[in-house]
Amino acid sequence: MTSITNPSSVFKPSPTAYLNVLRIFACLMVLIVHSGEFFYITAAGAVQPTHYTWVNHYGSLMRACVPLFVMISGYLLLPIKEPASVFYKKRFTRLLFPFLIWSVMYCIVPYFLGTDKAGTMWANMANIPVNINWSAGHLWFVYMFIGVYLFIPVISPWAQTASKNFKLFFLAIWVFTLFLPYIRTVYPDVLGEVFWNKFSSVYYFSGYIGYLVLGQYIKEHVRLSKAQTIGIGLALVIAGYIITHQVFAHQWPTAKTLPLLELSWAFPTINVAMMATGMFLLFSLISFKSAKTELAVAKFSGLTYGMYLAHILVLNQFFGPVNNWLHGEPRLVIPVLAVSTFIATYIGIKLLSYLPGSKYIVG
Repeated sequence: MTSITNPSSVFKPSPTAYLNVLRIFACLMVLIVHSGEFFYITAAGAVQPTHYTWVNHYGSLMRACVPLFVMISGYLLLPIKEPASVFYKKRFTRLLFPFLIWSVMYCIVPYFLGTDKAGTMWANMANIPVNINWSAGHLWFVYMFIGVYLFIPVISPWAQTASKNFKLFFLAIWVFTLFLPYIRTVYPDVLGEVFWNKFSSVYYFSGYIGYLVLGQYIKEHVRLSKAQTIGIGLALVIAGYIITHQVFAHQWPTAKTLPLLELSWAFPTINVAMMATGMFLLFSLISFKSAKTELAVAKFSGLTYGMYLAHILVLNQFFGPVNNWLHGEPRLVIPVLAVSTFIATYIGIKLLSYLPGSKYIVG
């Protein structure tokens, strides 16, 4: 009788398994950022002059969260290996249906909690095809990602055939655009921008598409030793964090609006891109020792989209009790609130994932 080799004895870790860990960590980073908002943003969306030191400590380090999600997509999806129609159907089925369901939830829940009137609820629902509602401000991310996904089949042929130097040319111009938020503090309109034209000469190289290309570039062209990965990764994270932290601290005494205060927190900035790149490199060193662990992490990672969609509902309910318990101390409230929300949201989304047709709810 022929023996069958035990699969666990020949386990070979997936070279992309670390991306699942990175996705999970990026999800937690988002929750830490949002947990800090209670301490420096008023209900009306203005700057409130309370504690900012620990908001800065935590928030500045976590700003790489959104770029990391885009870089992961660039790494995994570029170039696509299927017709555009198949890509769109597959990706948007997973992206849009849960997004629409949770968007409606963020309209309904405030009404049942008594914070919104029926007219506001219906107006918010009607607004979903146009833009986010303030009760679900975090869903801006999905609108952005819809644009990224729409563009992936467009840029995919270029990503497949372009040379390394041509990709570096693109990334060099993109890196220049990451300085524009700071340049605009001195020159509000640059490179052809005027009130009748907001599309500068480098507009088409700017924004989140750069993170998409960067993720694919790392996959195809970056080959570093372990020591180089650690050295370069740490240097980028530390330098990026110092810039992000110091600019936020500098803006705090004089900033009258959130955009001015969060100047260094904008995702398409050079300092945030440095942190995102450094973290991406450092996480690439992670390797699993067993198929069971790798599979468990992959399953957890698959729930992070649903967790992102749902977490604000949990976060808002947890803040009061956690804040009272820890006497309003930001250095404690922010991490405890983030972690407790992370765990509770995971449990909720995990339970929802067992329902029939759960992919339309949790992605």
